[in-house]
Amino acid sequence: MNSALITFTTLSFVSANDLKLNNIISTLEKATFFFENTYDRLNLDGVVGFRLLQAQLEDALKRWSLSGPEAASQYTKVDDLVRRLDLIMVKAIKAIKANDPVYFNAFQQILHTNFWSLNPGWTQTDTKLVYPVLRAAECFGEDISDRCMTELLGTWEDNGVPCLETGTCRRLMRTLNCPDYSLSHQLLYFIIAEHKRCSNIVGAQHKESKASLVIQGYKKIFCSNMMKRNLEIEDNDFPFYLQDLFLENVMLCGLVGFSDFYKAQWLEPIVMWQQADGCFGKPDESASPPMKEQHEFTEHKRVKRRDRQLKDGCSSHMTAVAVGALGGYLRFSGTS
Repeated sequence: MNSALITFTTLSFVSANDLKLNNIISTLEKATFFFENTYDRLNLDGVVGFRLLQAQLEDALKRWSLSGPEAASQYTKVDDLVRRLDLIMVKAIKAIKANDPVYFNAFQQILHTNFWSLNPGWTQTDTKLVYPVLRAAECFGEDISDRCMTELLGTWEDNGVPCLETGTCRRLMRTLNCPDYSLSHQLLYFIIAEHKRCSNIVGAQHKESKASLVIQGYKKIFCSNMMKRNLEIEDNDFPFYLQDLFLENVMLCGLVGFSDFYKAQWLEPIVMWQQADGCFGKPDESASPPMKEQHEFTEHKRVKRRDRQLKDGCSSHMTAVAVGALGGYLRFSGTS
């Protein structure tokens, strides 16, 4: 390969990466504008998505490794996003505390940026860990999921002890072959356990270092199966009623370091799902699944955390997982 061709190839690569980053940043700017205008109408889970976005952007700025012609401008835009998010977060947290004090007290810890510790290393999922068969329905519901997580957080009662694990939670959070939101919530459970240093949840006989290895093993099992689910959703042309689950899987598994969730071919559809006002949600009636299919999914499979539907079909939860996923794409693209 001659020097001219090498130069052309390098410039093409840089331009493609710049284009991708600019697209991500533009999408996040629109989403942040939406947050600034609706912060008092989002529920806690919705605000958590923007807090996770902030944590990922701050980490990206600390480890920014780009040096192309647009790198300085991109860095400045990301820094501006962090400043905007930090300012509006104060108001958003105050609004949640007033609007839903019980839920706020239970989960306020996950509203802190330092809760979302980010590993600088990256790994890949493993197809050998994919379940041969899945259960026909979710393994548990939202109420049980919330209860198990508050036991780890220590907010299950006033002055509760953290890292508590009842027999029910121990069994459900380790149940294999769970589908969809049960699966992603099992992963979230272990993320919380890791942050709280709950080495007891993998057995009192384990020292903290060994407990960490056990938790990493669960993460790899869960994310390998979440990858399989996302590939199925992609093969089915991303039906609207599965987009929220798809985004939650990208957000959570990317968060714990599985870089294969940041596939280039997934970025374009994710960006296209954003609505004109910056939110994510139901675009129109024609995008809905048939009524029977939608009913079955809602009644028998859906176990995602609380949602709040806003005007024009905007979803608090879907917007949260979308910005969380895109923050991960930017962090991976800007620091790899």
